[in-house]
Amino acid sequence: MEIPKESFSKIVEHLPEGIILMDEARIIHYMNYKASAMTGWMLGGSVPYCSYCSQREIEDDENRCILTSEQSIPFFNSHMAVYEGMEEFEMSLKKLLINDQLFFVLRIRQPVENEHSERARFHELLVQETMLAQEAERKRIARELHDHIGQGVYSIFLGLEVIKQNVQDPIYQSHISNMVNVMGETLDDIKQLTKSLRSEMLFHVGIKESLREAIRNWMNLYQIVIELDLDFEDNGSFDREKELHLFRIIQEAVVNAVRHGKADMISIHLKLHQQYIFFTIYDNGTGFEMENNYKGLGLRHILERSRILDGDIRWSSKLGGPTKVEGFVSLIKDGGVQ
Repeated sequence: MEIPKESFSKIVEHLPEGIILMDEARIIHYMNYKASAMTGWMLGGSVPYCSYCSQREIEDDENRCILTSEQSIPFFNSHMAVYEGMEEFEMSLKKLLINDQLFFVLRIRQPVENEHSERARFHELLVQETMLAQEAERKRIARELHDHIGQGVYSIFLGLEVIKQNVQDPIYQSHISNMVNVMGETLDDIKQLTKSLRSEMLFHVGIKESLREAIRNWMNLYQIVIELDLDFEDNGSFDREKELHLFRIIQEAVVNAVRHGKADMISIHLKLHQQYIFFTIYDNGTGFEMENNYKGLGLRHILERSRILDGDIRWSSKLGGPTKVEGFVSLIKDGGVQ
């Protein structure tokens, strides 16, 4: 039995989620009843960008809507302007070619609390426990570096200085001088690594000053150039534990860019919009194939951290580079208002 085309129209009209047909200029050509009721938008009007995409830093030839990117994602949660303020939606987008003209079918719905949400929350708790264990291990390693390895290297450094002063042979003098220089550089590296592993500073001075100090350490440690732009005020309303997660996200992105991408120039931008901190990290490294590396363990850890902070993160890269990491997180204290 063949279902009449009019029936398909009725089905779409009464779907429990919003369906919107828009063109490349985001002009609305069709909305079902649910989309109209949820948003208050009108036919012929334009679909606003979500709060995330409206803050994205994009290239000249890049579409602002992240759902239209080449590395398309199945769905995305963000806030959009509706007839009464802002509303959070789960969104997905599909391209549709009609008479050689490109259209987009936008599906929107309110986030659903269900069995999968419970599983997600349980998974989030497991991830948080893992992150706490990692931080404890970082502190332990930092103590070992400082109290044992660092002190041992420092003792050798002092011993070599004494030997150098009592050696007359110029050849041995040269060898010992080289050894002293190497030990001095090793001490500096241990100091920088210890600072990278420790997080105590963040809990005292906050994310902005911690990042500024970290950038100085990373530039010395990796011998690269890092530009940092912070467009927000750290006025004490942020949760320090959440700030630590954001700090680790940025740190991991820098480490990936240097170790895997061989980058020598990195640009980091953070800015506040509503309750979210939006961040963009560019590097001039060799890049990677998204299909092969997007689900790597390191990137998964960064993604999990951003999800813990009610945010999201995306990578854009190709072989030969560059690589862009962009995302957003909420740092406000639970139950608090920015």
